[in-house]
Amino acid sequence: MPEYDICKHCGGEVTKDSDFCPHCGVLFTESEAVFCDTHQDRRATGVCIICRKVACEKCGARVHRRMFCPEHKDIEVQQDWALIFESTDINEAELAKSFLQSASFHMQLQSFNSIGFVWDGGGDSALSRSALSKPAKIFVPIPEYLGALKAFQEWQSGRSVKGDSDAETS
Repeated sequence: MPEYDICKHCGGEVTKDSDFCPHCGVLFTESEAVFCDTHQDRRATGVCIICRKVACEKCGARVHRRMFCPEHKDIEVQQDWALIFESTDINEAELAKSFLQSASFHMQLQSFNSIGFVWDGGGDSALSRSALSKPAKIFVPIPEYLGALKAFQEWQSGRSVKGDSDAETS
């Protein structure tokens, strides 16, 4: 069973042998130099919490004390969950939720309600119609984000999630 330390930057739990904090992206390797994946002559200042790309001060972006690469800096993150889908259409949100469940991704749901409770179906009710301007949001754990995004994009484009070649032939 691994022993844990507490990240001094964000307070998240990290294994004692970690080189960086998976919650905030701060580097722990103080004794040896770590260089940016993009600018190999620059020292890294952190690791993107989404893709694990090592970034320097020039290409890394700190958003709410978390490190992101330029490609992922605009992803909404709450605690250790990344936003994968949002919509003001409850039927669209239900389809997305069903797909992600069937693909075995873990989820946290945030509802149309301003207080953030999870929607439970909703469909065409007075409550769902009154909340049309407030999007339902689906979050997945940060480590699952890239896989969930790829599967979700394939599903939206009509391709098979498992790469079934029959779905791509016309």
